This record gives sequence, C-alpha cells and structure tokens, in this order.
Amino acid sequence: MGHHVDYGAMIANSPRTMPSGVKSAALALMAVGLAAAGYGFFTDATRASGAFIVNFMYWAGIAQGGLMFAVAMVIVKARWARPLKRMAESFALMLIPMYLLLMAFFLLGGLDVYEWSHWTEATAPHHKWIYFQKPFFLARVGGLIGLLIVLDLLFIRASVRSDAGVAADKYGWQPTGLAAVIGGIGGWKGEAAEVEASQAFQRNIAPVIAITYAIAWSVMSVDVSMSLMPYWYTNMYPAWYFMSCLWSAFVYLGLFSLIFRKQLGIEAAFKPSTYHDLGKLTMGFTMFWGYTTFAQYLPIWYGNMTEEIGGILIRTELEPWATVSKAVFMLCFVVPFTMLTSRGLKKTPSGYLTVASILAVGIWLERFLVNMPGVWHHDTLPLGLPEIGMALGFLGLFTFLVIHFLTSAPPVPFSDPWIQPDPDHVHVHPSSHAHH
Repeated sequence: MGHHVDYGAMIANSPRTMPSGVKSAALALMAVGLAAAGYGFFTDATRASGAFIVNFMYWAGIAQGGLMFAVAMVIVKARWARPLKRMAESFALMLIPMYLLLMAFFLLGGLDVYEWSHWTEATAPHHKWIYFQKPFFLARVGGLIGLLIVLDLLFIRASVRSDAGVAADKYGWQPTGLAAVIGGIGGWKGEAAEVEASQAFQRNIAPVIAITYAIAWSVMSVDVSMSLMPYWYTNMYPAWYFMSCLWSAFVYLGLFSLIFRKQLGIEAAFKPSTYHDLGKLTMGFTMFWGYTTFAQYLPIWYGNMTEEIGGILIRTELEPWATVSKAVFMLCFVVPFTMLTSRGLKKTPSGYLTVASILAVGIWLERFLVNMPGVWHHDTLPLGLPEIGMALGFLGLFTFLVIHFLTSAPPVPFSDPWIQPDPDHVHVHPSSHAHH
C-alpha cells in the first residue's frame, strides 16, 4: 500500500525568496536578450523579426504546454506527477509577457514581415484576402490567446489558493508577489471547504481550457507561423504544433525540477520513479513527434502536391536548411529516442538532464527550421547573435518568472488530495523478489 508523504514539512522549510544567484543569472540573461534584440532590429529588422517569431513559438508553446500538463493531471486524476503540478502551472506565467510582446510586435510594424500584409485585393486570392485582413488577424490572435490566459489564471488561482491558505494557517506562509496577486486568500473559509472548492473548480474548468487550447493554438499556429509562407500549408500542422508544445513542457519540467529542486527545498518530492515516468512520457511524445512529422512529409512527397511540396523542398533539399533538417532529426528524435530507451538513464539525474538538454536545443532548432525560411530568403544561415541572444533572454525571463512564483507560493500542491499515493494501491512483486 502507498505511504503518506509529509509534503507539509517541505513547505515549512522551503525558501520564500528567490535565491540571489538564480535572480542574478536570470537578470543577466535578460540583459543579453535585450542587447541582442536591440542589435538585431537595428542592423536587420527582417531577420530580427524572424528571430522573435521563432522564440515566440518556442517559449509560448512551453508556457501553455506546462499548464496543459496540469490540466491533464486534473482531468485524468493523475497521482504520479502531482508534485510537478505547481511547477507546470508556473510555466503558464511566461505566456503573459509573450502575449504582450507579440501584440506590441504586430502593432509596431511586425506584420510587415508577412508576405500577405503587402497584398492588394487585386493580387491576393479572394478567400485569403478576407482572412488576412489585419484587424481580423489581430482580433482573432489577440482574442483567443487573451481568453486562454484568463482561463489559465483562473485555474492557477484555484490551485494556489487552497495551498496558500493552508500554508498560512499551519506554517505562517503568506503568499507574496505574483502568488498573492493570482491566489490571494481573502475570505478564507477553512481548509476542508477551500480544498473541496479548489478541486471542484479545477475539475470544471479543465475541460474548457483543453478545448480552448486546441482551438486557440490551432489558429495561432496557422496565423503566426504557417502564414509566413501564405501559399504553403499542411493540414496536420496545427495539431502537430499544439501537441509538440506539451512535449517541450515535459522537457523543461525535467530540466527545471532537476536543476532547482534542492534550492526550492523539494528534492524529496521528486523520486527516481517520477523521472522514470516523466521520461517514458517524454519518450512517447518523441515518438509521436517523429510519427506526425513523417506523416506530414510522406503524403506531400509521394503525392507531389504542388501547393504543399515547396515548403518541404526548401527545408529538406535547399541549403543551408537541409543541414539544419538533419540536425533537427538527430536532436529531436534519434538521440533522445535512443537514450530514453534506457530505464537506468531516466532514473539518473545527470543522464536525464543530458537528454532533456539535448531535446530543449533540438526543439528550439525545429521551431527555427519551421519558421525562419518564411522570413529569410538568402543562401546564408541566419543563426547568430540575434537568434541565440533572444533565446537566452527569454530563458532568463522564463527562469525568473518560474522561480519567483515557486518561492512566493508553496512549490508543490501539498493540500491536493491527489498528491498522496492511492491507499488502495498494492504493489505486486514476483515471488523470487519477495525477500529482496
């Protein structure tokens, strides 16, 4: 049978301010990102615009993918990953600055990088002329992502409020900073009532978020990413993208939990079995990404579809993109698939950290390969200070938001009844291991 874990003791001893070293490193990375963006937009605005879109598709995907993992836990009543739930929720905070930056980018001239923004009614396909009217474009992208952010914050508020209130009662831990804004405990009604209300609200809103996510991310992926090449399309692209966002979130959950668990005082919450299970899920999505990538490529290639094959040829046959395609295939599929087949590696922190780091780089390079050819039409590879510097800047911002949140609210959802092992679960072992 499962044994009760005292997560409360972790909460009582976990830090309530961001470690100074983490804060300094995050701020330094943000400074690098600002310098890279400034340099990029000053020297080549088109290339810098492409770099921003690449990083938006990467970091916004990780942010919302983390929240969707928390939503999935609630829907399926998962216990194994419950200690990771608060960290997964914290990822969603990154979507707020990404959304604001995206809308500012569009309103300040970023739409000029899209070919369709220069169409006239006489030269554009009629249906696309209607669809790509700028006010309509901004309204649907801004409205759908904005709605998703509101739903995310309502979910996080319900989750954090019960933990924050119980932590305040038992350990004198008052929520601060972002946690106080999102999950304040005014009008506290007592632990039993608040925990039940929190669970009920999360159960009710989770399916709504899931449906909204599928719609919003499908529209966003087509509008922000695929429309960079407005005459090219692939029907599987929206689902391929929004499912890969969950995959990227799994990767960063592994990275951040391994790197920061000691500093957050929650190392005991993450057992080797947690990483074994997370690794199996990551491996499954690695296989799914490989399958869906090939499922798009194969019919376009053998069908020689005129309207679709151009985008494939540019990325797989034309240099410098063909070399990047090979690197993406290795970093996103061959290497992680091979490594994650090892049970021992998934349970070994250094090994799992290695494969997660490879995937983090590989997925960023995949976003670069998908988006940058729609912006950059030269025979050189635009992979330098603007692209990498912006990525590091967003990494600093992401780290700052996540660790700030996890030190201003209880870093694990310790009042959640689903965080404890199932009392009726029985582990069955072969008789040969009965005395080991």
